[in-house]
Amino acid sequence: MKITPTSLTITQLLSSVNEQYVIPAYQRRYSWQDKQLWELIDDIRLIEGADTHLLGSIVCLTESHTAGINKLELVDGQQRLTTVSILLQCIHDRFKIKGEEEEAQDTARLLRAKAQDASPVRKMALDSIDSGEFDQLTQGTKLDRPANPNLSHAFNVFRKWVEGQKIQDLKKILYKLTNQAIVIRLDVTQAKDAFKLFETINNRGLRLSPVDIIKNFLLGNTARFNANALALARARWAELIKHLDGANFETFFRQFISARLKRRITVSYVISNFKMEFMQQVIEAAQLPDRHWYLKEEEPIEETDDVGEIRNIRKSEPIRDANRMSFAEFMDQLVSSAKIYGQIVRGRTGNTQCDRHLRNLRMIKSVQTYGFLMQLRVKGCCDAHFHKILQLTETLLLRRHVCRQRSNENETAFARLCGVDSKNPLPAVIETYREFCPSDKRFKEEFASTSGFVA
Repeated sequence: MKITPTSLTITQLLSSVNEQYVIPAYQRRYSWQDKQLWELIDDIRLIEGADTHLLGSIVCLTESHTAGINKLELVDGQQRLTTVSILLQCIHDRFKIKGEEEEAQDTARLLRAKAQDASPVRKMALDSIDSGEFDQLTQGTKLDRPANPNLSHAFNVFRKWVEGQKIQDLKKILYKLTNQAIVIRLDVTQAKDAFKLFETINNRGLRLSPVDIIKNFLLGNTARFNANALALARARWAELIKHLDGANFETFFRQFISARLKRRITVSYVISNFKMEFMQQVIEAAQLPDRHWYLKEEEPIEETDDVGEIRNIRKSEPIRDANRMSFAEFMDQLVSSAKIYGQIVRGRTGNTQCDRHLRNLRMIKSVQTYGFLMQLRVKGCCDAHFHKILQLTETLLLRRHVCRQRSNENETAFARLCGVDSKNPLPAVIETYREFCPSDKRFKEEFASTSGFVA
């Protein structure tokens, strides 16, 4: 792995006129909130004398420079660099309004990239779900109902803070930000190295989320397949982000893996199980030299013993050769699952009756059912059967919640149901629900009349 580290001030980082930083579509949405925004302002404002402040590092996937615009893909550091750009934009707008033309022009140069004989473009290009909104906010447009409230909030916070500063004080802040704030830029020329570097950096200090680690595991390993596989991974991950917008990404991945393995997966083992599933089931992964690490891994699995207590056992996951698939097929399954999961969480499947029951399940906090329901739809369960199962599920879980039954028992039962025949799921579902009903004779009688089985 060849890494080129460079220590740069913000001026040095942004002043190369033909370099543009691109946040690719597979990156998560802008997510900084009040705490991070005000910490940045305080860090810059409190720089004393000739001291410097380390903002952190960024990882750039670079290619050979050309005469035109050179796009540097931000593999890590996109949140930090986007926030700096927002702050610079707000300072620029303030200078322009106050007639401080020289300072406004100096700041504008840091916000633009330009190839020879071409029109200028934004220094920060968000090739992501936030792209259109970022452009509108940069132009000063006020959004009544922003798609990403965090992005809109960052502009609002910085604009309000900038407007409250005296022009001379603002000039001092700008100098500190552009000349005394340091960023370590790590340039890597190969995608597989860039994603490996990202995970190495972020496994130290502040912990990465499971979704960040899964994304970089996925992209880093597909980069080892070939360039086409990496391009496919990036495009499909961008689709996944759109489908899951507003849903809990970590819960989706936990339920996706649980549905595939047909057993309950705890949060601690989402990453290891995803990696194992990928390495064992994706055909192209057979060429990877480190694949053997994932073939015999053992991990704790929770099961219920004869007296109803949860216990940990150790179990090896066998390789399911019959289910092996191409990488493209694996991504198809992942993205189609994300699409259906997003519809279930939002209660927007397009079927009015089903959506009503999904909203009811959401109100009684029945997220444990989502993986099973997702798997039914992925496998092609028809609307009639799906509606009936939703009706039964709502009845069952409402009663279990009232009786304060164990939620992890719910997850275990619904995970095992992921293996039912999606073309005719009702017999298996009804039988499981009958066994799973709280021991209340009247309720079982009512449930029996609804479902059609004898309690």
